[in-house]
Amino acid sequence: MELETVAGLVPALLATLGPGESVYCENGIMLYKDTPVTVGRKTVSGGGLLKTMERTTFGGIPFFLTEFTGPGSVAFSRDGVGEIRIMDLAPGEEIDVAEGSLLCADARIAYDMVYVKGTHRPGRMVGFWMDRLRGPGKVALHAHGNVISMGLDAGEKITADFGALLYKTGSVNASAFNQPFGGGLLGKLESFEVLELVGPGKIALQSIDPKEPHY
Repeated sequence: MELETVAGLVPALLATLGPGESVYCENGIMLYKDTPVTVGRKTVSGGGLLKTMERTTFGGIPFFLTEFTGPGSVAFSRDGVGEIRIMDLAPGEEIDVAEGSLLCADARIAYDMVYVKGTHRPGRMVGFWMDRLRGPGKVALHAHGNVISMGLDAGEKITADFGALLYKTGSVNASAFNQPFGGGLLGKLESFEVLELVGPGKIALQSIDPKEPHY
């Protein structure tokens, strides 16, 4: 299996599959494929039926993923400018990927989801889901805008906007808190919700929030 980036303002990913090799992705992001490549579906079932129903009903996550099996090539593309990162996960290596950023994953990659709770303030986000991927195998991610990568030591923290997080390793803890907008009572009332990311582990940020409109 080979994964390669097709450069451009809106980049694409080309997956070249040998006989019997498969990749999976979200529905609706295939750009084109060779005729011999077959299309099937992969059930999102990690955590049991109740967890699956929760994230598909309330989180807007599809119940099925699309699976492509070779021989042949298939291309994927997201609706946005940015960069593509191809990663080769070692056995047991785990990353949590922002919703809407997974281009495709090797069929060997174990798939689950993790929920990051919000602060539940009125008018604020109640949280979000992330794709949890565990190796071995290759994955390809679409970063909206530019990618900023960094490593965090044990206990080291950074604060980031919700939409800035592209992925984190499983060892990095992500939690929401309300950042005061200045001091005093007014600062607390006007606080805004952000993420606190605590190491150890690696994180990657994207410079465009995919859920915000851009003109």
